[in-house]
Amino acid sequence: MINRKWLLIGQDTRLEILQKLMLREGRDCVLIETDVYTERLKEVLLTFQPSHIVFSVLQLKNDIPVNLFRQNVKLFVGLASNEWLAPLKEAGLDVQSYLTEETFLWENARITAEAFVKEFYQEAAETITGQNFLVAGFGRVGKMTADLLYGMGGAVTIMTDVPKELAEAKMRHFPVHPLNAELSFESFYIINTIPTKWLKIDSEPPHFIFDLASSPGCLAEEENLEYYKLLPGLPGKHFPVSAAKALKAALGRMNRI
Repeated sequence: MINRKWLLIGQDTRLEILQKLMLREGRDCVLIETDVYTERLKEVLLTFQPSHIVFSVLQLKNDIPVNLFRQNVKLFVGLASNEWLAPLKEAGLDVQSYLTEETFLWENARITAEAFVKEFYQEAAETITGQNFLVAGFGRVGKMTADLLYGMGGAVTIMTDVPKELAEAKMRHFPVHPLNAELSFESFYIINTIPTKWLKIDSEPPHFIFDLASSPGCLAEEENLEYYKLLPGLPGKHFPVSAAKALKAALGRMNRI
């Protein structure tokens, strides 16, 4: 049997729980809680010699010298720029992104939708039944959120400029509007899942804007609005155990562990 030695790098709560899950199974696993390359990380790479390295969703803020990796190491990354990945790929290292693993993306979307509901209850102090929701974007997170809200008695409208998403939302009997259509927002809670600055409030504001997309958010103009909240990383914030289990399952599918 291959001696698999796992190194987890990052400050994401999911990685802490992932380590516990792996240790419980008897796997050799070390966690370094850092978002930058450090002497401690260098020491672990040289002494522990991991065969598999899992990075947090967000890339490290600096590079790791490629000569520190053992031969045939497998690297699993989340969001990583081409510039950060370039030295690793040029060195011929096996680099895979778990954010391209389709089942993981859907599981993460489901957890995000449930986590949003928790945020909604805390912020609005209202039930979902009978409320009007405008979901911007009908990708994985948009679909899971819309389905969950509809199933709980919410009235859901979809806004997107993607023809495939418009067609699918319409076929699923959601009211639909193109992005930036002339629509009064004042009766809605807006849930944004589109990672671009598309939203400009020209008239009466919505009840609240919950932005589930990544930074910098959906607001077209930089404003400090009391009815706006950017909510990245919801799975790790509210359901870190479920998020860690989803990541572990994805690594298993990608690596057959």
